[in-house]
Amino acid sequence: MRSGKVMTSEGGRQGVRVGAGIVAVLAGVGLGAIAIGVAVTTSERVAAAQSATSGNKSSGDGGLAPYLVAAGQGLVTPPDIEDVEHMCALLTSCHDLPFPPSSLPNNEATCVSAIMKDLTSPGAVKYPLVIRECALQANSCADLRSCALRGAAPDFCKGWNKTVGRCDLDGRAINCSHEQIVGVRDCPRGGEQCYVREGQASCVLGPCTAENAENAAATCSASGNRVLKCNGSKLNSVDCAAFGLKCTLDNGRPGCSPQTPACSGDAKRCDGNVAIGCEHGHEVRVDCGAAGLTCNSVPGAVPVGSCMAPPPANAGDKCDPKDPPKCDGATIKYCFAGRKRSYLCRTLGFDKCVKEGNTAHCQ
Repeated sequence: MRSGKVMTSEGGRQGVRVGAGIVAVLAGVGLGAIAIGVAVTTSERVAAAQSATSGNKSSGDGGLAPYLVAAGQGLVTPPDIEDVEHMCALLTSCHDLPFPPSSLPNNEATCVSAIMKDLTSPGAVKYPLVIRECALQANSCADLRSCALRGAAPDFCKGWNKTVGRCDLDGRAINCSHEQIVGVRDCPRGGEQCYVREGQASCVLGPCTAENAENAAATCSASGNRVLKCNGSKLNSVDCAAFGLKCTLDNGRPGCSPQTPACSGDAKRCDGNVAIGCEHGHEVRVDCGAAGLTCNSVPGAVPVGSCMAPPPANAGDKCDPKDPPKCDGATIKYCFAGRKRSYLCRTLGFDKCVKEGNTAHCQ
């Protein structure tokens, strides 16, 4: 839960706005067509984990944040919806964020719904740390921008009026588009090095090896900590250990998973208000009750990931999730899982609510 919010007024970002596509963009890890379902590069995960443990979040377990330790045990605790609302207000409204503009959400309501669905599902054990440690924790546009830059100079792309990938002097992989930073990966923190190929900067472990040759299938490293794949003569990896997870095989396919009992399929079962599902062949327990949700359905309940949102007791609080959001002064009013919600833009220092077609965001 957030505390001590900083009130910072900043205008909304300009340009193309789509749905909650930022998670899909962050899913690119440079391993080609491997469907490993892990969302950020090795270096970004390590950087986020180190950032999380540099303050008061140390876990005493390998330097990982407590929620990463829990993920390694197959345990997911969804965030409060209020924190997701704050995060979505920043993602939909801040400008000059170091992400591709077309990947950022443009609607508070759809952003909240998409993120809550993802973070109440088994796949939350390997959710993008740049979302968890930057977007969910930021109290202002400046906070979010600084965290996502990973120490890179904000003006690094100035003078590069085209799409280009570059390595900075500290070994970060930085991608630019028309003088704007649209991606940063801090390669050295993950034991990797910056590499530019076909105009895109990324992080690699080094040259491919005899064990991981070009065109060979992806494998787990000998330590069981990484997924490895040779691509363009360079060894790409996903660091499962940065999530507190291990590299395992599910039907011969390598990926990151907790060290929990084996499972298969997409079915879930309930243990009280805990939903037990399957992620890459291993059980994951989602604590629905922690987010005010239930595991078992009741009449009128709406699915939220692996959980269920019970209908509001007061009929006046009910709504249709298909209803578009609207502005009421500086407040966004919208429907989440059949229940009316409102978000005051001034909470994070924005001035007003802006309605554009069927979308609404702060500005």
